[in-house]
Parts: sequence; structure tokens; C-alpha cells
Amino acid sequence: MANSFIRESGRQGMQAAQFIHGNRLELLADRLIDDLTATGHDDPLRPHVVVVAHPALGRWLQERIAARCGIAVNIEFPLPSTFAWEVLREVSGRLKRESAFSREALTWRIHAALPAYAERPGFDAVRHYLGSAGEPRQRHQLAAALAQTFDEYTMARPSWIRAWHRGRLVLEDADERWQAELWRALADSVDEADRASLMQEVLGGLLGGAPVPSRLERGFSIFGAAHLPPLLLEFFLTLAQCVPLRFYQPNPCLDYWGDIVSAREQVRQRQLWNRHGRREDEAHLESGHPLLASWGGIGREYLKAIHAPELVVHDDDAFAAPTSSGLLGWLQAGILMLDPAHAPPPPLEAAPSVQVHGCPSRRREVEVLRDALLPLFETLDDLKPHEIVVMSPRIEEYVPYVAAVFGDGDDPLSIPYRISDVALRATHPLIDAFARILALGESRFAVSEILGFLAEPGIARRFGLDGEARDWLRTWIADAGVRWGLDADFRAALGAAAIDETTWRFGFNRLLLGYALGNDAEMLADVVPATNVEGSPAQWLGQFARFVDALARTRAGFAVPRGAAEWKSWLIDRLDALFDGEGGDALEAAAIRDLREAIAAFGNEASRWLGAEALDFAVVRGALDAQIAAPRASRGGRFGITFCGMVPMRNVPHRVVCVLGLDAGEFPRRQAPAGFNLMRRHPRAGDRSIREDDRFLFLESLVAARDVFHLSHVDRDAKTGASNPPSPLVEELTGFLAGAYGAEAWPAVRASIVRQHPMHPFAAACFRADSPTPSYDRRWWNAARLQGEAWIEPSPFVPAAALVSTLQEFHALELAPAEDWTELDIGELLGWLAHPLRAYFRQQLPLELAEAERDEDVEAFTLGRLARYQLADRLLGPEASRPDLHRVQREGQFPIGVVGEQSWQELLGQVDALEQKALHLLGGEFETVAAETRSVAFEDLRLRLTGAVRHKVRCADGQTALLLARPGRIRGIDLARLALERFLHAGAESDLPVFLIGFDKDQVKALRLGSFDTVGQWIQDLLIWRARGLSRPLPTFRKSAEAFAASFQRWGDEGRARRAALTAWSEGDFPESADPHHQLFARHREDSILGEVFEAFAHVAFVPLYGAAAEIGP
Repeated sequence: MANSFIRESGRQGMQAAQFIHGNRLELLADRLIDDLTATGHDDPLRPHVVVVAHPALGRWLQERIAARCGIAVNIEFPLPSTFAWEVLREVSGRLKRESAFSREALTWRIHAALPAYAERPGFDAVRHYLGSAGEPRQRHQLAAALAQTFDEYTMARPSWIRAWHRGRLVLEDADERWQAELWRALADSVDEADRASLMQEVLGGLLGGAPVPSRLERGFSIFGAAHLPPLLLEFFLTLAQCVPLRFYQPNPCLDYWGDIVSAREQVRQRQLWNRHGRREDEAHLESGHPLLASWGGIGREYLKAIHAPELVVHDDDAFAAPTSSGLLGWLQAGILMLDPAHAPPPPLEAAPSVQVHGCPSRRREVEVLRDALLPLFETLDDLKPHEIVVMSPRIEEYVPYVAAVFGDGDDPLSIPYRISDVALRATHPLIDAFARILALGESRFAVSEILGFLAEPGIARRFGLDGEARDWLRTWIADAGVRWGLDADFRAALGAAAIDETTWRFGFNRLLLGYALGNDAEMLADVVPATNVEGSPAQWLGQFARFVDALARTRAGFAVPRGAAEWKSWLIDRLDALFDGEGGDALEAAAIRDLREAIAAFGNEASRWLGAEALDFAVVRGALDAQIAAPRASRGGRFGITFCGMVPMRNVPHRVVCVLGLDAGEFPRRQAPAGFNLMRRHPRAGDRSIREDDRFLFLESLVAARDVFHLSHVDRDAKTGASNPPSPLVEELTGFLAGAYGAEAWPAVRASIVRQHPMHPFAAACFRADSPTPSYDRRWWNAARLQGEAWIEPSPFVPAAALVSTLQEFHALELAPAEDWTELDIGELLGWLAHPLRAYFRQQLPLELAEAERDEDVEAFTLGRLARYQLADRLLGPEASRPDLHRVQREGQFPIGVVGEQSWQELLGQVDALEQKALHLLGGEFETVAAETRSVAFEDLRLRLTGAVRHKVRCADGQTALLLARPGRIRGIDLARLALERFLHAGAESDLPVFLIGFDKDQVKALRLGSFDTVGQWIQDLLIWRARGLSRPLPTFRKSAEAFAASFQRWGDEGRARRAALTAWSEGDFPESADPHHQLFARHREDSILGEVFEAFAHVAFVPLYGAAAEIGP
């Protein structure tokens, strides 16, 4: 490596950097401790400086020093770039704490410069990216990308930076010219040189005889840096000529391996030599160890770089053989000795030290991990949780699953853990909620989104809205017709019709007026009051209105450009207004603190370089998104298992190293650089790329494991079952092992180390004694006991002892004799008949199986079946209470505009058809008679049946009849209602005309229910079925029974009737079998659901009704 900092100097007796190589960080740490101890403490106020590659490595080293020496004090562990900047500041004496050329500072400086430079000749690429409008967020994104690119140039191409300063171009590339011009402008605009120039100036002074800062007189150490950027390596090696410097260099291989070439590279090199007429044997291509050659590219180039300078001393006395005697130790030994065949591979292990787990999902990966770790605490001597590390290239995706699987503190098998290297946004739901608030400028203010904010306890506490309050609010909001949008202007701004129906303003007007006027109030000022907004729960409505208003004011504030300092104050004010930072736990308080710090960091940095320049909120949001997306280290020391990301230099040794998420296409990761990045167009050996970083990270992970190396990936699609291959690195590892063991032994070894896990954690296979994929989760054990041939068979919901499958069993059901007379309203009887099993579940368990509620975010564009029926039923009521189109639309449940008008006309047409049919049947005009309450006693049952006769009408000639017109399909339950009302009205002998009008598809259909002699017995049978049906669950399915009865009445064929019942039970858009009550009843039932008891129910309940009903023609 040509060192551009070294020149003829006046300093005498220049020293050399010493590299102490070792394959185990423990040994390197011991050597460091020995050297620190030997140095002594001539000045107790002057700390030792040990530069570390990652904060986690510094913490580990500090703990190791304390464990060996009893205490670790007066030792600093800075990062390489931080330490280099501190040296530059101390030597120069004029630099500020924060560099003007840091990536954050460059971002804002470039942001400020772009508008002027975008108009200059040669900046076509910049103009193209920004577009004609110069959208603010695009400008900031380009500034951030350029800042990152310039930072890479500074660290990896300092020669370019120096050439640009001198006005020279070094590449034949069109993008170099404008980048060089922009860089020079950035450099000239501040009274500070860039890092490369500063380093050259400072080192030039030191090499020329300038005094060394007292902090550096006794030298410093660099520990655990597997590789450094070229600029920092040059700086430290040159600095080593002035002060003592030792590199404690991790190196997986005892021999020099800078010349080994991977198999892929060998093929490429041979093809290149053949094209130039050279023989392959002249290439001298060394393969060494294939895994080291394939994965160690970055380390290999770094090894070449540190062996190039003359003033470097290498010491190889910190190597040792691996401690593991199994497959893991054999792999590490082969890499150490640069010999894949140094020894035969070990025999099959009972507990494999290298494991590859294929799982169907991310959650299953975490569940399998826990099951794999638990036995290790017994099989590995004195294993502690902090000696386990779990890494993943996508650690944020695993955070919720880790909390779900490892977070049960009450589980006696729980393992403590901590999470590190995850984005700030993933560390606490409160931070994610704040990030979603920042996105309100793009929000539709949909119901689900706004109510979703209240799931965050900090917001719910701030506005006093707990879980019960949210339940009430959800009901009120749905009834008020709110869907999305703040008001009509909000809708119009998003390109929708400028109407207030379905908006929050519309809904709050209805709800507040309903609270003020009470139920059944008339429309006032074009607002239809909502109903059921009363009592103590109504207080939550006001608090919720304050919350929505706070969100609306926050959104409105986004539209006002402000200076960075003003944005900082405003955002902190919004944070305090929306979140309660005092009533939560310590983690919530820490999340609030982290948000304050992120906002302050943005405000301080941006205002430093932009001053009072007004910023669009899109820029502010982009900057804050970057702040809360940045990885954060965990708080606290060594506590439990460490879950962390796969980041460079995190090569701390652990007894158990686990890597999750090793899927093909996911690892090694891909990252497309900016199109204008000159390094990607003009690459050099040793250039960093995320794919090469990941390959080296995988090597470091393997070398860092002491007892177990656990790998896992998602091996199949959870929905389709399609196979997903693992990462190519995992396939390289298993392929290498296959070649080492040979075709005969490999299948048995593979079956031991490569494991495919069942889809579910409660699979019976996980709990067998000989299971290759055992589980230790008691929760899933209880579920697994119910599965498989060797287990208890799945039990039906209704136990066999309670099952009523035959009529004999039905008639054998004993009813408790009634001691006193009881009274039953026909509404209760009809409620049971409409859904017998629901009535059973409610009374006996009690159990409510309501369908899952979901918030409606879209206004009605069509009228649903239920809404159509309910509205048509209102239109069929008394004329004084019939609503008009305007009122219906102001209730928020009806389509708006042309669609609404068309739906209204269709509805009026259906209602008119029903009314015309009624007029025809009754011979002209009629009026509804006020409801009369009647009762009939059943002596044998000691029961009095009561109820109101609600459907009595009086014709123009004075005659009376019962008339039920329903704007839907004619049902047997409606015939039953009319039959019961007629019986209550005049008993079994009544010849009162009874009419039922409804629809058959799109045609009006009318039935006349004739009298039948057995009506009294029919009602008594119903009462007996109800009594038995409420004591035991029976196969009483009303819709299927109606279909059976209708078919039997029409055709008189039992077989045909059964087929009709089966169709209603299992076919169509809404089969009766889909009802949750029926699903629960039918669960794991092998007998015929629609058996003889069901048929008996159909014959008793509905066959008499359909038999007595006759269709009336036009």
C-alpha cells in the first residue's frame, strides 16, 4: 500500500506499527491485558486508549479486563473514526467538536447548495433527479445520497479528494466533473479542511517534528478491527511512526492467505488467461480453504493491505486450536490451518455443533430457536444466557416474535434476553405511533387509522380513552356513518366530492346533537341526531373529539414551512400534546426520551447549517424518519441472550452463535448504490459492498462460535408449501460438508444437522421421544396431545355423552316438571326458532360468537342486503315516520350522488311493488291496527304464551286481517310469526286471513296462510323442542329446515327435501354451515349433521306451515 502521508521527515527513530494476529479474541484480549499491565500507570490521570471496531466489542473487552484484573478503569474505548477526529482536533487545536464534513453535516450543506448548483452547466444529472418542480423531499434525498457518496470517497478514495482540491480530474467520467465542482464548493464554504486534508496536514506536522499530544505519548491500541477503511488505515499506520501502536488483529488463519482465490474467481481468472494465450498452470492460483476463499474477500484484501507497508511488524503468537472437538471445531481448525483436509471430519454427533433449521415462517424460526437452546443449558457445562447471541440480517422483522416467544416471564422455562442493533422505531410501539403521526399529511383520516392510534397507551392516557371507551366509540362512529376525511374541504383536496357525509365533522355533528337532544329527535339544521349517546359513557365523546382535533391541528401544522429550530420546538410541543410521558413504565419513558433526542438532533444539526431557512415538512419528516430508522444499541450491560443485527465488526465470541433469516435472496443482502457513485463504476480491490460484508460476517460468525453454530431460514411458503432454498452461503457450507464426508456418510450426517420443522409448534411430531425436532413448550404440548394416532383423538365440542343423534335419544330427554306457571313471550319463542343453537349457547354457557368487528374506512357505493332490507322496512312503516332521501343520506349510511339517487329509486320501486300487492290482496286501502297483547295457556306445560299482535290491519270494508310485508325473501320464520299472532288473536278456530308478502328473486310473491287444525299441537311441540333445545345442543338449523319443508311441501319427496336442506347447509354465498355457532356444534362430528333429529325438527317446526301456505297469483 502506497502511503501518501509518509514523506521525508525530521523525526528521528521512527517506529513501526505492531500487528498481533490471533484467531481467538479471548487470546488477543489476554495479550492486550498483558501489554496494558506492562505499560504501567506513570500518569494515573492519563487513560489508556483502546480503539475498538464496535461498541459491543468495547463492552466485552471492558468486562474481560475487569474479570481478570478485578477492575477496569481509566480505559477509553473509542471507535476508529471517532478517535481519529479527536486526534485531529487535539493536534490542530482549532477544530470544533462536530465536523463540517460529517455525513449529517454534509447532508444539510448539500441540501442548501443544490438549488443554485442545479442550474449550472454540467449538472444535468442533478436537474434530472430533482425534476422541474424541485420537490423538497427529493432534494433532501439527493443531498443525503451525495453526502454518503462523498463520505465513501473520503474514506476509500482520498486521492480523488486531494486531486479535486487541486482542480484536477482523475477519471474519464462525465459525473466526475460536477461532483468535483460541488465538492470544491463545499470545501471552500467552511473554515475547515476535509478529513483527508486534515490528516495529511496533521501527520505532516508530527512527522516533521511537531510535539505529540500528551494523550498519545504512551501510544494506543486498536483491538478487533477485522478491516479498516483505507484512509483510517493510512492515518493509523503513519501515526504509528510517531507513537507506539499495536493492532490486535483478528485473523481466522495461521498462514498468510492473502493470495487464495475462490472457485468462482479461479474460473474467471483462467478464462482471462486463456483469452490472452497463457497456460492455466502459469496462473499459480491458490484455493487454500474453499470457505475462507469464498467468504473472506474483505479480510483477504485487508490482509494484503497491512502486509504492504514496510514499517509494520507482524507477530503471530496469539493463535490456538479451536476448543470445540466436534464438527464446529473441525471446520474452524481447517480454516485456521488453511487446509480443508487437515483431518477426517468427525463422526456423527449426538448433539450437532453445527445445525441448519428449515422453518415455515419467521415466528417458527424463533420458536425452533427457543426449543434448540433449552437443552443446551443441560448439555453444555455452565452455559449462561449472556453467552448466547442471536443475529439476523433483518432483525426488526423478528422483534415482535422474540417478544411473543421469549417474553413470558411467568414461564418457568423463560430465558432472559435483550435486543440490540434495531431501528429506534422498532424498539417501542410509541415511537412507531409517532412515526405514523408524522405521516398524517398523507393520511385519509380513515376510521381504522384514527382508532388505531388509541391502541398506544401513551395516547390513550393523554386523552382518557381506555379500552371500554374505545368499544363505545367504535359503535358510535359506525352508527354515525363516519368513514374517512376531516370535512368536505379535506375530501375535495384529495380529489373526492366536496361533501361532508362520512367525514369526522359530519359524525361529530350527529353524535353531539344526539347527546344534546336525546333519542328520536328530529333533524335540526340539516343534522340528523345520532341515537344512544347518553349516560356516563358520553363523556368519552368529548375527549375523543379533542383527540381528533389534536390530530387535525397537527396535520394542519405540517403545511406551514418553518426554520429547523422552530420545527424542533413545534414537534416537541406536538409530542407533549399527543402523548402522556409520565403515566407509563420505564420503557415508555425511555421511548419519549429517545424521540426528544431525535427531534433535537435534527433541529440542532439543520439549524447549524441552514439557519432560519424555511423547511418544507416533507424534508423534516425525511430527516426524522432517518433518525428513527437508525439502529440503536441496547441499554444496560450483559443481561440474557443478545438478539442483534448482522453488522460489521460485531465479532464478539459467544459459546452459542445463532443466525436467523438466512433465506435465498435475503442474505447476502443487496443494496443498489446511487447511479452517480463513481466507486461503483471504477472499483478497486478491497472496496466495501454489503454483499461482501455479509459474506465476511458469516465467516466471522462461524469463527466466533465456541460450542454451537445454529443457522435457520424459512424453507417453504406458509400458504402454498412451495420450497424456498436457503442462502447460497448455507448451501456452500452444506456442500463443503457433503464433499468432506463423502456420498456414503453424508446422508446420515445431513439428517442430523439439517432439520425441517413442522408447520405448527403443536404438531404431534414435536413431542415424540425420538423427535428430531423436539419442543419443550408446555402450551403447545397440551395442544399436541390431541393430535396423532398415538394421542387422544380430537374431541368434538359436544361430548358423545351429550350428543342427541336419534329420535329415541331425543324423546328420552327428560324435562324438569314445572312447579309454577311460567310466562313466555312469543318474541322469545321466535328468537329461539330463528337460531336455536345461538339461544342455547347464550343461555347455557353463556357464549357470544359474534363475527369479528372491523372498522369501515370506505363510504357506501352500493347498498348492502341488510341495509337495503332495514331501509325498505322503514319505508313500509307508517307514512309519518317514513324518511326521505335527504334524511337517509344525512344519516351517513346511504350512497351519495347519482349512485344514491339510483339506489333510492330502485328501493322505492320495490316498496311500491309490495304496497301495490298488499292493496290488491286487501281490496283497497287499509290501516294498521294498534298492537294488542294477548295470551294463551298450555295446561300440560304449565306455561302461558303471551305476545303482541303487531301485524293486524283493517280494510276499507271493516274486515281485519294479518299482513306482513317484508322487503326480502319469504321465510318460514315469518309464517311462524303470523301463525303465532293469529293463534293469540283468536285461538285455533280463527279463520282470520293471514297474508305474507315478500320477494322471490326480483319478483313480488304473496302467500296466504290457511288455518290448520293442529296449530295448538304445533305450538306445544315447538315449546317442547325449545325446552329440550335449551338443555342440550340439538341439530336444529332453521334455514336448512325451511329449505327441507319448502321442498317437501312442493314435491312431497323426502329425498328431494334432504338434498334441498343439504344445499342450504353447505352451498351458496352464505351457507348455514358457515355460522360460527354451527361450526362449533359440528366440530369433529363424524355422524350426519342433517340426520333424523334434524328432519324431525323440520317436520315439526316448518312442514305444517308450508303445508298450510298457498301462493296467491297476480
